[in-house]
Amino acid sequence: MALAGGVVLGAALFDLLPEGVERAQEIGMSVRVPIGCVLAGFLVFYVVERFVHRHDDHGHLTGPDPAGLAGATGFVIHSFFDGLAIGLGFQIDTGVGLIVTAAVIGHDFSDGLNTVSYLVAHRHPEARSKRFLVADAIAPLIGALVATLVPVPDEVFPVALGFFSGLFIYAATVNLLPSSHGLAASQAIPATLAGAAAMLAIAQFA
Repeated sequence: MALAGGVVLGAALFDLLPEGVERAQEIGMSVRVPIGCVLAGFLVFYVVERFVHRHDDHGHLTGPDPAGLAGATGFVIHSFFDGLAIGLGFQIDTGVGLIVTAAVIGHDFSDGLNTVSYLVAHRHPEARSKRFLVADAIAPLIGALVATLVPVPDEVFPVALGFFSGLFIYAATVNLLPSSHGLAASQAIPATLAGAAAMLAIAQFA
């Protein structure tokens, strides 16, 4: 959980949000849009979790937490958008497509870890984690296929990248990192920093 928390937080702040701002500038969109979508993504998942917990405010869940499904689904949808980016890259040029593919593979190496960690943090069974892991692996392929068949407006990507940055920040700060509090600080802090540093390195070289 500590490692995944650092990875997810680093992905949001070092990769997704800067890319969203860059894409907004390329199409003449105000950078306030993707940045505002960060807040929207954070608040949407805050509301979702409060909604699914509305009957448990005076008690404690002992089984799988429905909020885990919302977060894991968000990670899968994010992978779908990565696939869209790959497909659009190949529509521009083969070289661009290969570069985008390499960048997506670079920052997607942790998506399976993040999805499964989020479900584990919400006490979901192993079989469900495996199904979401498969979905997370297939989602980019479906996204790439859709991009080759359906035109996607340029405005979609800055909005989506900002929104998923908000989801990732929420997942890291509200679920993953608090779930690592049972680990000794001498282990949790280096693991979190290592996850964030890995994403910083990937964002710099991908």
